[in-house]
Amino acid sequence: MKVTWRTLLIIVAVLLLVGCTARHQAGWTPPASAGPSAGTSAVPGTSTSADSDSVIPALTPKADLGAVPVGEVNVAYAPNVPPAATRDQQAIVEVHFDVVEGVKAIDPNGTVYRTWGYRLHSDTTVTTGTPGPIIRARVGDVLRFTLTNDGSMPHNVDFHAVTGQGGGAKDLTVGRGQTATIEARLLYPGMFMYHCAAGDVPMHISQGMYGGILVDPAKPLPKVEHELYMVQSEFYTTKDASGALVTDRSAITNENPSYVVFNGSVGSMTGDNAPRVQVGDHVRIYFIDAGLNLDSNFHPIGSQWDKVWEDGGLLNPPLRGLQTVLVPAGGGTIVELVAYEPQTIVLVDHALARAFDKGAIGQIVVTGDPNPEIYSGFPAPTPAAAPSAAAVPTMSMPASSVTPFAPASVAPAASGNAVQVSIVPGSGTYQADNAADEFAPTESPADYSVNDLMITLGTTVTWTNDDTAMPHTVTAVDGSFDSGQLAAGLTFSFTFDKPGEFEYSCTLHPWMRAKVEVMMH
Repeated sequence: MKVTWRTLLIIVAVLLLVGCTARHQAGWTPPASAGPSAGTSAVPGTSTSADSDSVIPALTPKADLGAVPVGEVNVAYAPNVPPAATRDQQAIVEVHFDVVEGVKAIDPNGTVYRTWGYRLHSDTTVTTGTPGPIIRARVGDVLRFTLTNDGSMPHNVDFHAVTGQGGGAKDLTVGRGQTATIEARLLYPGMFMYHCAAGDVPMHISQGMYGGILVDPAKPLPKVEHELYMVQSEFYTTKDASGALVTDRSAITNENPSYVVFNGSVGSMTGDNAPRVQVGDHVRIYFIDAGLNLDSNFHPIGSQWDKVWEDGGLLNPPLRGLQTVLVPAGGGTIVELVAYEPQTIVLVDHALARAFDKGAIGQIVVTGDPNPEIYSGFPAPTPAAAPSAAAVPTMSMPASSVTPFAPASVAPAASGNAVQVSIVPGSGTYQADNAADEFAPTESPADYSVNDLMITLGTTVTWTNDDTAMPHTVTAVDGSFDSGQLAAGLTFSFTFDKPGEFEYSCTLHPWMRAKVEVMMH
């Protein structure tokens, strides 16, 4: 056979290709990874090469782990946060919760609602557990979690930080009086939600069965002066035939909550419950949006988020200088702010109907010296009082009921977080329903010591009937509060947990009108 020079070239090329391929298969090795997997080990039972991009830390075998050191605290009730562990080694973190079903007040006015939740084992001082305690551990730790069901129906826990069937829910499902345990390796650092995933899952979450687990990185975040644990959630309620507040299951489906709250109730972080910090302090908040249905638009009125770990992930650097953080239902975030100026910082879901109308409001009270380099205010002067109205007819009253009374020209100073208002002597004296001076400080004849009271959120107002001649009521036009009849000398108190303007009157003497203006801050 005649071999051309073209054929020879093809044969040589094929031989060279085969030789190179053989050398590659026999002797070539890939370079060691210089990425985030350096210094890490795959989870036992998996291939190292398959996990070349893994961020999972090298895991100490479970058989070699001990319990956390004596004195380390791994759980706390909201808004408290246990301190970060000071150890370097992984450990077994033991936590035991009880399921508890109980009645709790969900606003400062004593409105009660039956919730389901979690409390620390055998802590009989806690009758409800909404939100459940925060758990704090370290990445690589083994969470040995036990659940005892003191409730009336099956419950469990689904941990978003747990890698296993249902986040542990399958093996933690317990009936009344039962106990179950899981051991779960915490593989990723961050702020994670947990919740009940038994039966009607939306019902169990909306009824109050949720909380957060914080998994610190191997090197925890730098210390700050204050750490807070916050959970946003929703209650879906209606009233039964007896007037009691019960769950509205159709409202859950329709995503129409009657309450949107922080840490389980309206007012849980306002007024006397608001955290106190000093100018210069750093405040870190570990935040969970338990839902059930709504995303949270977490915003600090009067401040900014100095640092934000998006979605609660601690493997990534923080974003800086944000105004509002979007947190999905079932998600979390970690945020920090700096207390630069004395003020009351107001924490809200900035879908503001949820704050103004449904209760999603918290406060951080900052005290200390003002810093005019940061902020100075130049408010408008107080306008002159309106002129007195013309004389109006009076009803026939005993002489003692029309004793002259000098009303205060300004609202009384709050004592702590409380304000006193007097129903003055002679307040039942008739006046035209739409008198021009109805809300003026110089109203004549006077009915209340303060006709237009301006207060901050969370203030308690107490009315005293100082009119010895007759009973009166303090009744809100919108029905939000009603004292019933107050005989002479009796008092009525109401805590304002929502911002807005609240007009009220006496049902016995409807021309007695006044209002309370509740400001966010």
